[in-house]
Amino acid sequence: MAEKAAELQQVQGELVRTRARVVAKDAQIAFLQQDLAALQDSFAEFEAHRRLQRRLQDQQARSQVLEQQNADLRRRLAAAERAGALATAGLAVAGAATATTVAPAVVESVGLQHKVVLCVGGRTGSLASYRDVVERVGGQFAHHDGGLEDSHNVLDASLAAADLVICQTGCISHNAYWKVKDFCKRTGKQCVFVENPSVSSLARGLETISITIANATPAGRSDGAVETGIQVTAGAT
Repeated sequence: MAEKAAELQQVQGELVRTRARVVAKDAQIAFLQQDLAALQDSFAEFEAHRRLQRRLQDQQARSQVLEQQNADLRRRLAAAERAGALATAGLAVAGAATATTVAPAVVESVGLQHKVVLCVGGRTGSLASYRDVVERVGGQFAHHDGGLEDSHNVLDASLAAADLVICQTGCISHNAYWKVKDFCKRTGKQCVFVENPSVSSLARGLETISITIANATPAGRSDGAVETGIQVTAGAT
């Protein structure tokens, strides 16, 4: 009987120990499962971050390509604008040189050499082209924006210093227009009014002044406006 009791006690002890090992294994499995879940979450975040990095790199590469294309287009546009301005100026000067009422090379030889040509108004971005047209025919370029930013007092001084005036009426103030008109009327200063503030209009204005000077009286003053499709005044109303 005692032997049976001892055997039963041994079995019960082994059962307790086995249960303890099972509980420990279950706890270890639970911890491992938590670690696995954390690793899976981290891996998902890593994959998402890597995808974002790839998208960012793709966008940066595309942006660089677009910037290069944009810079190339800007260079081509600037070259085309320069070529267009030079071609327009060349045609205008050539037309003035071959006019039937003016001797060859009249733009260069009649009245414009070393003259101060004041351009009132015009587009700010075209000032370099305006200057090029004036200097190509031997004149000295001066500019006043027509009262948009420059002072009207400065306009008085600019008019007084100029030998010839080209007034681009489409982009000057009302007061500046009448100031130019009144000044040229009082002083008899050669002046051409053009509506379109373009390089070609400026070149035609120079051509008009040259023709007017070529047809001037011996006293050196024209008899009035010249009918060329551009409003011209030389002391006229």
